Amino acid sequence: MNSSLILKAIPIINEGSLSFDDFALATGLGRKTSTELVRMLARNEIGYVDSDFVSFDQLDKMRTAMLALKMGVDVEDLSGILGWKDFELLATNILDASGYVAHHGFRLKKPRMEIDIVGIKDGMALLIDCKHWKRFAVPAILTLHLESITFADDVPVIPIIKLRSFLNEVQGYLNEIKVVS
Repeated sequence: MNSSLILKAIPIINEGSLSFDDFALATGLGRKTSTELVRMLARNEIGYVDSDFVSFDQLDKMRTAMLALKMGVDVEDLSGILGWKDFELLATNILDASGYVAHHGFRLKKPRMEIDIVGIKDGMALLIDCKHWKRFAVPAILTLHLESITFADDVPVIPIIKLRSFLNEVQGYLNEIKVVS
């Protein structure tokens, strides 16, 4: 099966049941191709086929996304058809598959904050903030302590007391800052 066909299925996969005809219509694939796609998904433990219907559960979209990656689908093509929540779940699944213990939507009470993904492996924790957009980003670290703005590998470390001035002058720092695009 052509791995690009799986990309057509991902937006359609939501919790619930669809007839094969509805699946074919929604994907824009013919009845024969969509039936083969549904059966291939089922062989990979994605969805449940009963007669001319397929039922999906809440995790099947991510299972399909992971299968697409294994089949060689470009990760950028894949992330372009996922919403931001699915994008975070995809990243969580990739960490899990890489041997990390991954926690999605990690919330702390004191201080009150949420980290999109925490991945732990070999005594090290990765704190990941997912961004599902196509603009450039300026990474920064904000701290309670320090007296002046410093840089760690082209990433500004900004004391909270200097945040307002940094924000007013950020354009002047761009040649010193690592910009992610």
